[in-house]
Amino acid sequence: MDRDHIKRMYLEGKARISDANILSKHITQSDSASFLRVLGFEVLLKCALFANGQKLKGHIYSDLWLELPNYAQNKIMNDAKDRMAGHVDFSSLDKILNAYQVVFEKARYFYEFYEGYTLEEQHELGKFWVEIGAPVKEADIQYYPNELEGLIYGLSNYIEEKLSRK
Repeated sequence: MDRDHIKRMYLEGKARISDANILSKHITQSDSASFLRVLGFEVLLKCALFANGQKLKGHIYSDLWLELPNYAQNKIMNDAKDRMAGHVDFSSLDKILNAYQVVFEKARYFYEFYEGYTLEEQHELGKFWVEIGAPVKEADIQYYPNELEGLIYGLSNYIEEKLSRK
């Protein structure tokens, strides 16, 4: 186990999340803070894999998650649920992880997300969504912020425990 590389990955993931927290307090014109949180989550997920001697490959978060040993998945999920008790629903973890993948792959360049639409059509889509009550489940992009907060917490605890072992 390359402790320095694990620590480097951990610190980078936490730095992205810290930057997201700073941005979210000051900028409301974009979803950059959410994107940085997802990026930090990815780095922490890959760090947990690396800490278990697994190879890091791709951005398919559900596949990466399944590469973690069962005991690691259970510990991370238990911590995530405890951290956000009563505010999270992990009953469809694949759906949540896939939503984060969409954020990383498609929503980071919002102009590409609506390519093929005129600005007026894009505006009308948003206006219609608001008119029907802005149902989160109908949003084109899902962030699951409470679940993300919990998963980041669980991953952080897991990695910290790995690093504390000699």
